[in-house]
Amino acid sequence: MNNTLIAYFSRNGENFNVGNVEKGSGAILAEMIAELMHSEKYEICTIDGYPEELEECNRIARKEAEENARPELRNSVPDIHGITDLVLVYPNWWGDFPMAVYSFLDSIRTDGLNIYPVCTHEDNGLAMTERMLKQAYPNANVMKGIAIRGSIVQNDRNHTREILIKYLTGHNLI
Repeated sequence: MNNTLIAYFSRNGENFNVGNVEKGSGAILAEMIAELMHSEKYEICTIDGYPEELEECNRIARKEAEENARPELRNSVPDIHGITDLVLVYPNWWGDFPMAVYSFLDSIRTDGLNIYPVCTHEDNGLAMTERMLKQAYPNANVMKGIAIRGSIVQNDRNHTREILIKYLTGHNLI
């Protein structure tokens, strides 16, 4: 039995510094990781979703963050019994996770779970996301994460794959 789950948040539409995308960078990364690790993936998405227009998405996402909201998830949370490793793929939104990622993490057992952060960004890398994970889920084992520019994910899949292989191999995940 595979003991790894890839959970990802991704957004199509207008993205900072990469323009309009049909498939979000997080979805692309999750597909690559799932293929490399032969693992299942779970999409973190909310019932209401987020607008494709960047300015409107930012307005809603900032409001959620200010309210420390936990938007309701659209997909049933997977049974993580037997899962020891969680590869968490997400965008850096103002130094933190989209609140939907917190909704997901709040709904699963994180005690003793090894969490591998994989962050998409354009200018702030992982920012505070590793620290936020450790603070919010102190009984999880938060591993050193990796940040990959969304523009690289969108425009250079071969290089992106090389980055992922190096990261996953470095953590003995492949």
